[in-house]
Amino acid sequence: MRKLLVLMVALGLFLTASPAFAQDYDLEMGFFSIGLGAGFGDDTDPGPLIVSGKYWDPQWEIGADMYWSGDEQDEYDQIGMVWLAYRYDLNVDEESATYVGIGGAGIFEEYAFGNQFGPIGLLGWDSDVWGAELKWAFFDPSIISAVVYYHFE
Repeated sequence: MRKLLVLMVALGLFLTASPAFAQDYDLEMGFFSIGLGAGFGDDTDPGPLIVSGKYWDPQWEIGADMYWSGDEQDEYDQIGMVWLAYRYDLNVDEESATYVGIGGAGIFEEYAFGNQFGPIGLLGWDSDVWGAELKWAFFDPSIISAVVYYHFE
């Protein structure tokens, strides 16, 4: 529970500070993004609501997801995940890009999953302001999420 609270505070600080930080500095390296989405699982329902934040550029991204179901009786009520992934652009035009990615992810849930670290795969689309991303991470069982992001420049 302590790890979950620390992750929630860190994610809250990240989501609070990223818009102000992105507007105050000229960051040519990457973008800050925040998003909302839905989560699914193989044998579990890790939480239908996801709050997500990430920092990314066209070659890599780092981020955190917070899954929440609102059902305190469920052992998967709150799950935190962080990831680091390499991105490869499939299709790029003047206004948008489609990409795939692969990397590693860690989960802050000690008892519900077989592993706390596992591989993650990404499939996404980014435009100047909006983006969408489908993530699959294997922790025994798998977690699948779909998130729509708003990008701060």
